[in-house]
Order: sequence, then C-alpha cells, then structure tokens
Amino acid sequence: MKRYVTLTAAALLAVALDAAALTNLAVRPWLLLATALAACAALNVQSAILTALLGGLMLDAMCNSYLGLTAACYLLSVSVLWLLIQKNHPKTVVLLLYTALCTALYAPVEWLYSYLAGAHFGGLKTILTVALPNAALTGLFVWPFSALLQWAKTSRRDRL
Repeated sequence: MKRYVTLTAAALLAVALDAAALTNLAVRPWLLLATALAACAALNVQSAILTALLGGLMLDAMCNSYLGLTAACYLLSVSVLWLLIQKNHPKTVVLLLYTALCTALYAPVEWLYSYLAGAHFGGLKTILTVALPNAALTGLFVWPFSALLQWAKTSRRDRL
C-alpha cells in the first residue's frame, strides 16, 4: 500500500512541476516520465503504464497540446524499457543508460506526430539542443525516484 501512495504522490508532484514550475527552462527533465520509468524499474510494468497513461493525459489536458500525444510517447518509453529489463536486472549505470535511451524516443515521436498534424516542431537542431539534454536529465532523475520506490516497496519488517 505504501508503494502506491508514494507513487501517486510522486506522480502528482511530477505533473505539477512539469506543467507549471519547470516550463520556462530551456533544458529541463521530464519528471513524470522519470517517475513512470522508475515505477517500471522498481515496481511493475502495470503501475508504470497506469502512471504514464493517466499522467500523460493530465499533462495534455493542462498544457493544451495534442490530446494523447504525451501519453502515447510515455507509453512507448515505458514499453521499450520493460522490453529491455524484463529478462535481466541491470545494474544502476546500465539502467540509467536504458532510461536515457527510452526518454530519447520521446522527441522523434513528437516530431513525427506534429509533422503529420501540420505543425512545425523543429528539426534536427531542436532534437539535438533540447530533446537530447532533456532525455539525459530525465535518465538521471530515474535513479532517485527508483531508490524512493524501492524504499517504499520494502516493508518495515524487511528493513529490520
């Protein structure tokens, strides 16, 4: 029970920071995506999918983007991470590289969707100067979130 309360609180805080507080920064982490990827790594894929879907839809509704785009990108990232870690349990450094790779998938999908919708998201320069640093920061933020969810996953009896 404690892990789901912790996951819910972390997801709501991440949505608030992604939607309001960190929007003016040029390079910023995607905290909700980091929370969903940490849930995939520390808890289970079902909680990660639910976090990515509901949080992505909340971000889309609050930020007036295309409805469902953020949720679809987050679900793609969670699915790729789950495929990468389902058979093995990677060490921390490899997990950080996997999460950075999974968050880097966000930009090409968003670019393709906006191109098909007729909007101009930017080109390779935007992906290299904004999306890749955001992906690297998000990959780094997965580690503390994963440690928090691992702590919430263990019971008090297991810690003694």
